[in-house]
Amino acid sequence: MEEFLITSWRFDTDKVEKNEPSDDSIMPAIWYHCQRDASGLKEWLNRNGVSTAIVDSLLADDTRPRFEKYSEDCFLIILRGINFNQGAEPDDMLSLRILWYKGAVISTRKVPSRAVTSLLNQLEQGQGPSTLQDLILAMVNRININISEFLVPVEEMLDSLSLDSDVELKSLNSVHTRLLRLKRYLKPQKYVLEDILATHPKVMDNKQNELKNCLDMMARINESVEFYIDQIEVYLMNLNQQQAEKMNRNTYLFSVIAGIFLPAGFFTGLLGVNIGGIPGTESPFAFALFCVSLLAIVAVEVVILKKLRFI
Repeated sequence: MEEFLITSWRFDTDKVEKNEPSDDSIMPAIWYHCQRDASGLKEWLNRNGVSTAIVDSLLADDTRPRFEKYSEDCFLIILRGINFNQGAEPDDMLSLRILWYKGAVISTRKVPSRAVTSLLNQLEQGQGPSTLQDLILAMVNRININISEFLVPVEEMLDSLSLDSDVELKSLNSVHTRLLRLKRYLKPQKYVLEDILATHPKVMDNKQNELKNCLDMMARINESVEFYIDQIEVYLMNLNQQQAEKMNRNTYLFSVIAGIFLPAGFFTGLLGVNIGGIPGTESPFAFALFCVSLLAIVAVEVVILKKLRFI
């Protein structure tokens, strides 16, 4: 049991304290925080009568946020939190599974979660939740708070965003991709809290208002993420439109310039064929008169283009 058990806390006394399991049984009013991929965990759960379906959900490698109620005294909550571990992408959200089983709470993780770590620090200082119900709510709240804190710099960047601002498209596209990946998990996470309120587990009877507050915070986070995604998409659309208009103006300008110099190019090409009989070849003023004629033709073209509103 020691191989997979990260920590254990007892909540059946006036003071929450660390628990040193004396046997192999799952005891009520105890929080067991376990390493999901450690050996022995599955066998321990099976020995304590946890059904195979629950064990598979609790230990599955890839899951989405969901709530499953198996009985009045057994339900499973699967949530996703921001991955603040070194070298990890924050939007590569880590999974936290919370099983309420016969008065005990069994949570599992594969990599450390800041939400759980902060709760453990509070408990070690004699603070934090005093009941297992409060512990579950504290985990959900801490996950929501961490997501909100992650979104703060995103909001600040988007608030300063304008078409005249010097923002790297690469970084903006990176933020857009991260928000889309967050949205993938945050939307079903909102449904988790809705399902808890709808199924109304008996052990959470006196925590309905706290659950509603958690749901409200998660709804606001979802709305914020969707708003940020829309804001980035509108900015990119306006930026593309601005660049397209600039390109069209430049293309139009080059077309006008090419049209103006087309007759001049025609005459210079015609007079450069080196065939005898070209008028003015014997006159010392022929080249000057030719240049003046070309300028006069260009001037006439510009006047005509202005009247036709091409310029």
